[in-house]
Amino acid sequence: MYNPHNLHECEREKRRRRRKYIDGLMTAIGGVASVSSIPQVLKIWQTGDVAGISLITQLLALGAVISWFLYGLYIKNKPLAITSGLSLLVLGTVVVQIFVHQ
Repeated sequence: MYNPHNLHECEREKRRRRRKYIDGLMTAIGGVASVSSIPQVLKIWQTGDVAGISLITQLLALGAVISWFLYGLYIKNKPLAITSGLSLLVLGTVVVQIFVHQ
């Protein structure tokens, strides 16, 4: 027998599963993006060479990451806050290295 309530429950469950999958995928992508500047940090640390690294670009990226981090805290989204916080540490390190080695 047709029960519209069950149909709506099935649709809600599909949406919930899809959302959970997308949340996991985006968290993984955010994690990879967060650590993508670590090779830059290591290169500067080993060589002390900051030639060719744009301070303005790094500061703009840092400002964006700070905004995402604060937004993640505001909406209480742990994956967003954690991945943005990690990006904040990595980009912040690059900016500090630029100032130290200029």
